[in-house]
Amino acid sequence: MSTLKIIGLWLGRILAVIGALAVVLAVVAVVGLLLLGRGPQIADNSVLEIKLAGDLPEKASEDPIAGLLGTPALTFKDALDNLKKAAKDPRIKGVVLRLDGNSLGWARVEELREAIAKFRQSGKFAVGYAEGISERGYYLALALDRLYLPPTGGFEMNGLVSSNSHLPGLLAKVGIGVQYFRYGKYKSVSGETFGQQAFSEPVKAMINFNLTEQYDTFVSAVAAARKIPAPEVRRLIDTNRPTAEWALANKLIDGIAYWDEVEADLKKRVGLAADKELEKVSASEYARVNLEDLDLNRGPNKIGYIVAEGLVVSGGSGLVNPLSGGPVQGSEPLIKALREAGQREEIKAVVMRVNSPGGAGLGCDLVRREVERLRAKKPVVVSMGDSAASGGYWIAMDASAIVAQPSTQTGSIGIFAVIPNVEQLNRDLTLTPEVFKRGARADALGGNRPLNPEEAKIFDQELLASYRRFVALAAKGRNTTVPQMEAVAQGRTWLGRKALELGLVDRLGGIDTAIALAAEKAKVAPDSVALERLEGEQSTLASLLGAEATRTALRSLGIEQTASRIAPPFSLDVLLSEHLYPLALPQRFE
Repeated sequence: MSTLKIIGLWLGRILAVIGALAVVLAVVAVVGLLLLGRGPQIADNSVLEIKLAGDLPEKASEDPIAGLLGTPALTFKDALDNLKKAAKDPRIKGVVLRLDGNSLGWARVEELREAIAKFRQSGKFAVGYAEGISERGYYLALALDRLYLPPTGGFEMNGLVSSNSHLPGLLAKVGIGVQYFRYGKYKSVSGETFGQQAFSEPVKAMINFNLTEQYDTFVSAVAAARKIPAPEVRRLIDTNRPTAEWALANKLIDGIAYWDEVEADLKKRVGLAADKELEKVSASEYARVNLEDLDLNRGPNKIGYIVAEGLVVSGGSGLVNPLSGGPVQGSEPLIKALREAGQREEIKAVVMRVNSPGGAGLGCDLVRREVERLRAKKPVVVSMGDSAASGGYWIAMDASAIVAQPSTQTGSIGIFAVIPNVEQLNRDLTLTPEVFKRGARADALGGNRPLNPEEAKIFDQELLASYRRFVALAAKGRNTTVPQMEAVAQGRTWLGRKALELGLVDRLGGIDTAIALAAEKAKVAPDSVALERLEGEQSTLASLLGAEATRTALRSLGIEQTASRIAPPFSLDVLLSEHLYPLALPQRFE
């Protein structure tokens, strides 16, 4: 075959693919626009079924047509809004939660608990079913009317644990050395995991303090919900038998039943005959019901809603955190959204939702500066999720006010850096790097050798300057003195209740609390506001069609999942050039 024919053949194939993609996009666009207009069809006497498995992201994928695998399309805010709508919707008689294992942190579980409690004030039922459940799932289930497990279901309530494996020994075995730098004696669990063979005494003290606080919160919640004295709850935890029968015998659950038996109970609750089919609506389908259709979110005063989720770095979004596998939040879309909020007169205030374990100094400071500028024009209230620590606190500390849950991990005002070198690995693999440089320290962070004493001293001084700036900016943002801020900084992570006592946050609560506070600061009535999401960055399809219409179209076509953008992993150069000092992965209490 001639070269010309081969080129023609491939051009034909490429044009065919482009044509097919154009058809798909057109179908999605048309379906999305049509369905946005009419909404889903909800039958009378329906039950809203919420399946909690895995995570609920704070925002939908920035590029919902980029792929059909990955994180669920349903967001955490969608879940909260679903409960709010269901409380007012006469077609919805109750809610059933399928607790199939969720990876939400303690703070967002608290926020869902509050939303369920408000839903139950409507007089409607909220029932839960789990094939197996552990402490965080059970913490959520305590807000329900009833909780069922099947006869062979697992019930784990044996306490909380924090477990970490330190990496320097392993890295040394494969020929990778590390040099660890930090400022703040409590900085940090993640830093010492990567940089030291064992935790220092201050970090051990911090872990134990927060673990005790979270444990006490859990015990108190169980005691209050199940009407069992706290000492008895502690005894049950220490003598836990992980079976549904044990849980029922100790009045920790309400019944043992198979799913078909739970469905039969739900039919009775909605007044349905046993031989009739129960009408259930999925959470993703119900998310297509507009708040406005139920006379919610209709106020004349707009409040902008901006989400910062994941490790904060400079630039765009769509990367994946190489250390945790979680999302990375670029500074550019946040800055764009904050500036849009400042320019639009109808937006009276902004709520910025922060669910971030940390980030890079440059990206965090660029966002912080934009929050500071916007605050001079109109109120900016931060709502913290599971974690808003280190870099996550950096972008929040200049807000007009900060709202956190009792179990939110926040603070961690400190700096660390782990500088690796592969000198030994190169020798072990008989690799021979050849380095040509101009400038004595040009290759200092290249990774092929350790820093020499002079370079280490300079790097350490830079870190100290960054730490002092972090503390000074935090003191300025929180309207306190540097010595007062220094006393609660030192890289220490605090849970939300203690953070409130220390002045690091202003109020306990979730997104609704932050909205009410934003309205108060904007001097408008709380019931006169409507929330508007400011995305800051959208895919091409979402730009043409609108993010909500895109999500609606994908859900209607039976596509329940979207993919995060695929990006190359971070290289050493990227990590070091971004100065990933404030990074602090959240501590998990399982």
